Amino acid sequence: MSSAAAHDLIIVGGGAAGAEAAARVAEAGRRVLLVTTSLDTIFAARCERPPADAPEGTLQRRLRDRLPVAPDGTVGSWELHGAAKGHLERIPTLSVLQSSVDALITEGGAAIGVATWEGVPRHGVRIALCVGSFLRARLRRGASEERAGRPGEMAYDELADDLERRGVPLVPASWEGPEGVRPDDPERYRSDFLVVDRAGTEGHAVRAVRNLYLAGVCRLGPVDYASAARDGAALARTMLDGTER
Repeated sequence: MSSAAAHDLIIVGGGAAGAEAAARVAEAGRRVLLVTTSLDTIFAARCERPPADAPEGTLQRRLRDRLPVAPDGTVGSWELHGAAKGHLERIPTLSVLQSSVDALITEGGAAIGVATWEGVPRHGVRIALCVGSFLRARLRRGASEERAGRPGEMAYDELADDLERRGVPLVPASWEGPEGVRPDDPERYRSDFLVVDRAGTEGHAVRAVRNLYLAGVCRLGPVDYASAARDGAALARTMLDGTER
């Protein structure tokens, strides 16, 4: 553990898995820093109207009573984002930072922090990557291609390069979206990205770097919103009960 650690846990990525883990660990009184490339995409769904129903005990389930539910059983993605962001910002031991993480900071083979694009290092006792479909992501729509995990959201190219240099095995994955859009719709896109190979993990822990953990799509591969949230909850339990290294 670095004496410079300002946080018990730094979570990179504010999607379903990252927000879920951040809320649970911080509500237990631990000092958590949630780093996201955009405050406007915290808890962002891959479709405009995700189902209101959610796994028991998850953050989305807790937020459900605050959201207007349509007759088809869905809620607005923007409304869900706003409710989740507000909930996270009210937790006293949780800090939310808009920044881009380019690399890990390590000491003696253990992760002790993250290096940001802005050049300001952030230190923590444990680091968790919940970066979804953004590791070296390429989004293709028609003949165009951009370095993004979703339209307008930059990929984590430098972080993927850093993980590979540290011996973390990455393998390709892909999905198409947005959910519910026809294959012939001009808004349809394909996202190709990297996830950590299961051979390089032990549960949520990364074998090659001590004190580094994963949750959500970057650990499981393409999964739905509810599955990512459940994995974020499982990561939080790991952080709180110390069942993994």
